[in-house]
Amino acid sequence: MQNPKDNIYAYTGINLPISSANINKTGYMLAERIKFTGTTVIGVISTANANLNGTGTIVDIITGTGSGTLIKKITIKAQGTTTQGMIRIYFKAAGTYYLKQEVLVPAFTQDSKHRTFIAEINVPFYLKAGYLLSASTEKGETFIVTIEGQNMAWPA
Repeated sequence: MQNPKDNIYAYTGINLPISSANINKTGYMLAERIKFTGTTVIGVISTANANLNGTGTIVDIITGTGSGTLIKKITIKAQGTTTQGMIRIYFKAAGTYYLKQEVLVPAFTQDSKHRTFIAEINVPFYLKAGYLLSASTEKGETFIVTIEGQNMAWPA
């Protein structure tokens, strides 16, 4: 809903005095605009790591910036034939990795009639500024992890 500056009956249809709030010089409690800047980051994972506790080889892919980053989609694409295994997505805060999600990788034999493994995670979530999203692979196979998101910033 748009709130023009001359509308004293905004939102509820009654005149609400807000003496302590003078947001944008209107006297109304307006939602501040957020600036979104698109970002796409690519990481390559290929070193085997069977650990679930955040130890071993884990590749940091994206860091939350500004007022945080809204992660929209994660795409995992194998770069060849795969054996059954797992891709693990980690959330890193204050130097500690936390297992966020696991993606099952089935055995695929790449040839002229069969494509390589691909998976998409389309569950949006918020990544606080300074926190990281990371990944590892259980098997020593190469995967490209593409993360699409939007960096958020409130105007000064």
